[in-house]
Parts: sequence; structure tokens; C-alpha cells
Amino acid sequence: MNKDLRKVVILLAHPNFRESQANKALLDAVKDIEGVAIFNLYDMQEPTFNVDEWSKIISEASAVIYQFPFYWMSAPSLLKKWQDEVFTFLSKTPAVAGKPLTVVTTTGSEYEAYRSGGRNRFTTDELLRPYQVSAIHSGMSWQTPIVVYGMGTADAGKNIAEGANLYKQRVEILIGSSNAGNNW
Repeated sequence: MNKDLRKVVILLAHPNFRESQANKALLDAVKDIEGVAIFNLYDMQEPTFNVDEWSKIISEASAVIYQFPFYWMSAPSLLKKWQDEVFTFLSKTPAVAGKPLTVVTTTGSEYEAYRSGGRNRFTTDELLRPYQVSAIHSGMSWQTPIVVYGMGTADAGKNIAEGANLYKQRVEILIGSSNAGNNW
């Protein structure tokens, strides 16, 4: 894929992507869509992120997606490092203003575990609130997260298929909306 055509930038944060079934299937659903650029943060073996390079990548994007497995009710640590080193700077610039931010995540537990009174006590919307606040604080447009539940259940395959379909539809909408004003 030519990353110069990027419109939707996906930041994949999965420390063991090679072993993943769910996140791999989700990424497979969108990786060949023209206008999608995927950056696997765990493949970038640098001690720090290059803010200038990331500023260019995000400035040229029309939407940003954080994709990760839900680890201890959050994202794996490298996404937080990227936020600390890159997003902190970008959040004060026009590079992200007005752009949609979507979280795509998978959980080991079933949907019912993420309800008030459920085993995990909180909803995923409540647990993802820091990402929503970051988007709002930086002037981005927070999008409803895509959460694929139950990777540790008998319904995992069905849930992955439904999640992959939803993810593909969302990315196609994001790419389509980035061209909305360019149809003469």
C-alpha cells in the first residue's frame, strides 16, 4: 500500500500480534482498503517516537483509529507511550483538530461482564473515558468505539466476524466522509 494515499491512520498497539486471532482478523478486514495506513507500534523498535514524522503522518490523515486488545481495562503500554511522546504535542496543534478518533478493541470477557453490576463493574464506555477526554481536549471528534467482546468465550468466532464487518463499514464511512466536500 502506498502510504502517501493515507486517509485513515490506524495505530495498532498489540504486543503479541503474531499470536492474535481477533485483532489480526479485524486488521485483515480493513488493511486492503485504499486510503488506510496501518502503523504497528510494536514493530517500531525505537526508544522514542519521532514527533516530526508523526506530525506529518497525522496532519495528512483525515481520521485516526487506535486498535488494541483491552489489557487491564486499558490499552497496552506502547500506545500510552505514543500518546505521551506524540499526542501530547499534537493535541496543541491543528494537526488533530476536527479529525475523528475511534477506538477499536477486543475483550476476553463477554459483553455482560462490562455492565454496571457485572463482573468487571464498569461499562467499556466508562473504561474508555480517558481516550474520549483526550479527543475532546484536543479538538478531535470522538466516535463510538467498536468493542469486540468475548474472545475467551465459545462465541469468539462469531463476535470476531461481526466486529470485522462493523470495522470495515466504519473505515469505509470514514474514508467516504473525507471526500464528502470533494464531489463536484
